Amino acid sequence: MGKSIARSFPFLSLAATLLAAVVLFGGCYPKSQVYGVGNEGGLVFNVNPPEAEVFLDGVGQGASSAYTEDRYLKVSAGKHVLELRFPGYETYTREFYMANSLLRIEEGLIRK
Repeated sequence: MGKSIARSFPFLSLAATLLAAVVLFGGCYPKSQVYGVGNEGGLVFNVNPPEAEVFLDGVGQGASSAYTEDRYLKVSAGKHVLELRFPGYETYTREFYMANSLLRIEEGLIRK
């Protein structure tokens, strides 16, 4: 009987480790996987320089640094045009289609 317990110990150890991982990480999920409500999604920015001005469909929305995963820019579903502007840098322009999810924009603007 002592040998059967010794054989099952590695299995029990693995099972305990997996159970601990599920308990620790079970409630965690990447914030980029958060979905919007209905026909609305959001934009999250990581732009250099962080003070770059965000324009959505030609309308100024403020500095890119203001829109984090906790406070994203709400955008209706559909096709949009995004511009990032900052004095002394080239304007970044991108067309995108928004669904009910978060879209992360990571961009480094180029000096003129």
